[in-house]
Amino acid sequence: MTNLEIWDKVSKPPKDALKTIKGGRLQGMTDINPQWRFQVMTEVFGHCGLGWKYSIDKLWTEPGPEGVVMAFALIWLQVSNSNKQWSDPIPGIGGSLMIAKETGGLRANDEAYKMAVTDALSVAMKA
Repeated sequence: MTNLEIWDKVSKPPKDALKTIKGGRLQGMTDINPQWRFQVMTEVFGHCGLGWKYSIDKLWTEPGPEGVVMAFALIWLQVSNSNKQWSDPIPGIGGSLMIAKETGGLRANDEAYKMAVTDALSVAMKA
């Protein structure tokens, strides 16, 4: 597969992989289902661990306003070429709220790091 064939395959998600964001400051924008990204990476490069892989380099939190805590992840994504050589690492930084402020008070999210890693993978896969 040529570079432009790869681009054509991964640059335009199908409509069923898209959803409209319904709340918050991103309301009305479009989000791409991370599972679609993983599927297309597998279609183009092969199974995770063989055709593409990632490592989690760093997980950390940062305080936000009014008791909010943000969780972040730095990952390194690599893809394999037809000669089974790994690319240089492609960085991705993602984030999520670990403690969010809602109308009823502060709410903890025990999946914040997982969500931050998924976000970081999506960022790296865009590249």
